[in-house]
Amino acid sequence: MSMGTKVKRFALDKTINKALDYAIRPGKDPKKAIIKGLKVAAKLTDDKLWSAVVAGIQKKFEEGHPMGGLAVRFLTQLNKEVRHRLVRNLFIDEALMGYAKRHKLEKKLGFYPPGILVISPTMSCPLKCYGCYAAEYPKNEQLTFEQVDSLIQQAKDIGIQFIVITGGEPYYWKPLFDIFAKHRDCVFQTYTSGLLITDEMVDKLAELGNVFPAISCEGFEDETDRRRGAGAFGRVNELMRKLKERGMFFGFSATATRENVEVVASEKFIQHWLDAGCLFGWYFIYMPVGREPKLDLMPTPEQRVFLSKRVKETRSTKPIMVMDFWNDGEHAGGCIAGGRKYLHVNNRGDYEVCVFCHFAKDNIKDKTLVEAIGSDFFREFRSHQPFNKDLRRPCIMIDNPHILREVVAKTGAYGTHPGATTMINEFAPMLDKYAEEFGEALKNAPVSKYTLHP
Repeated sequence: MSMGTKVKRFALDKTINKALDYAIRPGKDPKKAIIKGLKVAAKLTDDKLWSAVVAGIQKKFEEGHPMGGLAVRFLTQLNKEVRHRLVRNLFIDEALMGYAKRHKLEKKLGFYPPGILVISPTMSCPLKCYGCYAAEYPKNEQLTFEQVDSLIQQAKDIGIQFIVITGGEPYYWKPLFDIFAKHRDCVFQTYTSGLLITDEMVDKLAELGNVFPAISCEGFEDETDRRRGAGAFGRVNELMRKLKERGMFFGFSATATRENVEVVASEKFIQHWLDAGCLFGWYFIYMPVGREPKLDLMPTPEQRVFLSKRVKETRSTKPIMVMDFWNDGEHAGGCIAGGRKYLHVNNRGDYEVCVFCHFAKDNIKDKTLVEAIGSDFFREFRSHQPFNKDLRRPCIMIDNPHILREVVAKTGAYGTHPGATTMINEFAPMLDKYAEEFGEALKNAPVSKYTLHP
């Protein structure tokens, strides 16, 4: 990092965090202070795109958008260390400065580096959830501290400071907190059942400030306990109470199936987790990979359209940021996998294009992170993006499955566990039919300016 960059980073960090600390003093209006801080941030960044993004956020706040309420919750609910770490690591280092760093590296590398690295250091988990996408990976293999440490350092070298740790159960992996502590300049999101997080771990997370858990739920007590075991829902609620008390940044992660989509998309469901202290929420639709995959557990095309509608309604009415991994392809320019915006390294060290697409050509033992992203397999995958002109159909596996078959055949990519190839062999006719039916269901869905790829 050059001296000029260090000075700019220091100035941004001090200015923004000082403004946020000032905003929550007694008698101050947090929204006004946030707007003032955003104005300063827009002036301090020399990147025109990010300046425009910051200005757009500022305008939303001024118009009374629920995002303003979310920002106030961010200020008043989080402890100082968590708040400062998120601003420094996520907003300044990863977004503002990481974006500029990745652009400078684009010519040198021959591709624009992604902003997110997902790592599954272990696929072990004490639960036996039906339909778990991680269930078929070998449980006797896991990454070492040194391997994960090296991957994260390689990621930071190309401007990636947003690291997602998943699995399996990430808190089952013993070196996890050592990784969090060594890389305090990164933001870590963990996808977890939450059932292994002890009071001692909560204290450590609150002190570190750079980790935010996304805690799994399948609905309310009936739905969650049915999939995750008796008492799971109650334990998740108790964990969230403790995280909120310690000023943590956390959210929910819901898997939408044909059986529960109406529940997890309901206003009652959102309000429950909002009241519990969640600042964000992720929706993932059930994918027929992993333990005893069942196509009839996937949400119907009509249910998927319904979920998309509800997510958009929630974002425009509630002070919580909810995201839909599939249906938000409309706003992300289509599929984000394959190193376009993120990639996945599994517990054996295979470089997978997506956490749900279990195919690879290379391993961390043979290639560096940069070499894998620039490999023939990843380049071939990205060459087809977006996979569909209608960006509401982003996925190579369930919206455009014929392209996945073409890419695997052309590159010779291997399935990373015994059941991986089911998606391109046994399930191929049914997935083609599903993709066609989803296209039909979208014909009557609202079209926005983001829907079609230019």
